[in-house]
Amino acid sequence: MQTSDSFGDGVPLCAPCRKLSYDAPLRWLKLGWQDYRRAPWHSLAYGTIFVLIGWLLLYFAWTRDNNALVVSLLFGFLLVGPALAFGLYDISHQLELNRKPTFRHERRKAFHEMGHELMLALILGTMFIVLAIVVSMVTWTGPIPGLKSVISAASFSYAVSLLVAIIFSGLVFFASVFALPMILHQDTDAIAALITSVHAVLRNPGVAAIWALLVLALTAAGFATALIGLAIIVPVLGYATWHGYRETIITKENG
Repeated sequence: MQTSDSFGDGVPLCAPCRKLSYDAPLRWLKLGWQDYRRAPWHSLAYGTIFVLIGWLLLYFAWTRDNNALVVSLLFGFLLVGPALAFGLYDISHQLELNRKPTFRHERRKAFHEMGHELMLALILGTMFIVLAIVVSMVTWTGPIPGLKSVISAASFSYAVSLLVAIIFSGLVFFASVFALPMILHQDTDAIAALITSVHAVLRNPGVAAIWALLVLALTAAGFATALIGLAIIVPVLGYATWHGYRETIITKENG
């Protein structure tokens, strides 16, 4: 099944996608939790890595009293999280094929797709850096003309930075939500995967918004537990993302 969007040589510009029901994100989370239970040790290993990385970044932010970086980190998980969860997608894929997940297979698959991964990681990493810079630029503590004295300039600037982070990370999240699972599954290039992800979101804007809010809420819950909760939340979200991709993007297997 092909789309009408294609390059001049007939190569599809993006893969076709389905129209989803609004309960799809909850179904993905349920399937993600089932995968976690089927591969608990692999899941916990990946989740622990995310916790340790989060602790390191938060320590770096707090020791430098950089509140803007703390805000950026929360939304940065939405941007670079998909790239870091590549192994989780492979675990779900192996479970889907009724195979026992192994770190060896996940490592071999990651190396096989290294070029496409690095390109997507570069794009997402650049977006994260831009986000951090933009949030830092709008976070100020000087007087705000016209504001009543009871409203602190700092509070106002943090509200603005939060709004910027939400809008910016939301746009990038929608552009990449299905990209990396597609790279793993179909060995496609990063640009085609990103375009496919955008196409799927544009066809399902309401479902995509619900999914983004669920990811944000669960990530915030993980932060509220001193990041410890991410040891469970991140793998479940990774597996759920895989199932979201499989349900949304049409391939030769499920067309």
